[in-house]
Amino acid sequence: MKKLLTTVLSAVAITAPLVASADSTPKAEQSAVQAQKAKGIWIDVRSAEEFNDGHLQDSINIPHDQIVERIKAVSPDKDAPINLYCRSGRRAEVALTELKKAGYTNVTNHGGYEDLLKKGLK
Repeated sequence: MKKLLTTVLSAVAITAPLVASADSTPKAEQSAVQAQKAKGIWIDVRSAEEFNDGHLQDSINIPHDQIVERIKAVSPDKDAPINLYCRSGRRAEVALTELKKAGYTNVTNHGGYEDLLKKGLK
């Protein structure tokens, strides 16, 4: 009986930290993702139709081919963080290049909408 009790207690002692860390990791990752989302303005550079089909909460829609003409209305500070995304990242990269040419210094291409959802952004 004493041997059984020792075995059970040893098993609990070994697995308890693993269970605790397994639960905390997704929460930590989710917090990091939400913290990233909180930084700056988020712009969906897809078409209005694609945006209406689904987009990140609090993001705005400026199609990539209109980004230079419309960016000053939403981000007049050229050093403020601007986060771009589209369907796959290609259009966001085009928009990033145009914004850099226009003097914006803190622009990030976050890739595709579906990938951002998988990372926990909403």
